[in-house]
Amino acid sequence: MMNKIISLIKTDFNTTFGLSSIAYSFKNKKNRWQIIIFAIAMLSLLPSYILIVNSLNGIYDIYNEIGQKSMFLLLGFLITQVMVFVFGLLYVMSKYYFSNDLATLVPLPIKSSYIIGSKFVTLMISEYLTSLPIILPFIIIYGVKGGEGLLYWIYSLLLMITTPIIPLVLSSIVIMIFMKYTNIGAKKDLIRVIGAVIFIIAMVYFQLKIQTIAGKAMMEGDNFLVNLVTDSNLLVKKLGIMFPPSKWGALALSNYFNLTGLINLLSFIVVGIISFMLMLVLSESLFFDGLIGNIEVSASKGRSGKKISIKDLSKETKPYMALAKKEIIMLFKTPVYLLNTVGGVVMLPIILVIGSMTGGEESLSQIIDMLGVNTNLITLGGIAFVVSLGILNSIGATTFSREGKCFWIQRTLPIKVEDQIIGRILSSLVVQTLGIVTLLISLGFIIKLDILSIILITILGLLGSIPMTQIGMVIDILRPLLDWDNPQKAMKQNLNVLIAMGLGVLYIGGLVYLVMNIMDEVNINLIYGLLIGVFTISSIILYVVLKKLIKTQFELME
Repeated sequence: MMNKIISLIKTDFNTTFGLSSIAYSFKNKKNRWQIIIFAIAMLSLLPSYILIVNSLNGIYDIYNEIGQKSMFLLLGFLITQVMVFVFGLLYVMSKYYFSNDLATLVPLPIKSSYIIGSKFVTLMISEYLTSLPIILPFIIIYGVKGGEGLLYWIYSLLLMITTPIIPLVLSSIVIMIFMKYTNIGAKKDLIRVIGAVIFIIAMVYFQLKIQTIAGKAMMEGDNFLVNLVTDSNLLVKKLGIMFPPSKWGALALSNYFNLTGLINLLSFIVVGIISFMLMLVLSESLFFDGLIGNIEVSASKGRSGKKISIKDLSKETKPYMALAKKEIIMLFKTPVYLLNTVGGVVMLPIILVIGSMTGGEESLSQIIDMLGVNTNLITLGGIAFVVSLGILNSIGATTFSREGKCFWIQRTLPIKVEDQIIGRILSSLVVQTLGIVTLLISLGFIIKLDILSIILITILGLLGSIPMTQIGMVIDILRPLLDWDNPQKAMKQNLNVLIAMGLGVLYIGGLVYLVMNIMDEVNINLIYGLLIGVFTISSIILYVVLKKLIKTQFELME
């Protein structure tokens, strides 16, 4: 039994991370320039990361001054595990139900718990890329500034290794139940995507609501200040109710020198192992029921009986419009693409308004009123937000990679390079339009926007989204990721997304810095004119660059 599981883990690990391909590239001295690009992308994100870490230093000092520094650790564990859970929902759906290797694994005499167990291990290792950058600053700041001992660092290592287990198990169980009971009808993919979006929004709402209620309840009572002074773990005990594993992690580190720390450490690890075993047991009755239909080829496809008229056949469509339509259909028909592109663009504004609605007296709208933020600043913020979505939606950075092994079709079709560029940009702008509509509706719940602000956010947001999409396209045509066995690889495990994001952050960050510095000295209309000029010139330059690159790359790949 163990041999089967170990073989599955090794195979899945190799397939997921492409270890054989990496070893071959190093051995043959190929693609070493990608390491340089990766390093540049990482360095471009470094200033933002340093800024966040510096802010955490200040937060630690605040908690330390009121004698509640263990709350700092709770914050770290809570944020990390929530992020692992949210990203885990996307990864689990893709890994468990849309991998190409399932067509080979399922007919073999292997239990579903073996398949799920091996995929879980690979997923957990992938999740370290999410969890470690978040939790490490909290643990290092607490350990260094508090002068903690060796046992603290040993406990930290054990906790960091096991942190993703419980949230990833929860994600796995939720997705397996979800896939089993939505595996109905021809529109099951659409039902699943809509259901997933509603579920995530509901989860965010309840999480924020519980946090608000817990925060208010904690402050009530005459003895609060006395308890705060006498109990250094008071805040952790109160707020840790929201997610006990985070509380156990925080208490294990803040009390590592006594029995309480050991008990909480064991609770954290043992509950993680038990939950993993429970997930494997549940997978025997859930996994295959949700999988049936995903790896089948519908026999009805192509024989729907729908009549096609001669008028429809002779109807001429512009190539760029046909390409844009094909891209949109691909995005909307593949749940993994839809959740990663459209889902993110639509959900971010919704989460913004939920945060405001659950904030009670400290809601965003009241803070804006209190600070007296002017309309122009809100409009500029809205434009920056929409333009940022242009790079965060990852549509440009994966547009060629998503073609996969069918990319040769694009190179052989009689479509001009100009149409390739315009069609792919149009598909991104359609998704951006959905984001703008959601943002404006969400902002309507928080503040009153005048018609001029709405027009400016819409037009400048779309105009600024064009160079963002083009930056992604430049990266993706230079190094398209075409050999993948899982659509999630083309999106979340595609280094092009990270590189494009780094360049996009530099572009947007530079513009924000410029606008903030001239805002008090230059007329606001000139600033809007400046943004239009920068977006237009950037789009033209990148269009020319893309024309040459796409033509060259299409020829080189022959």
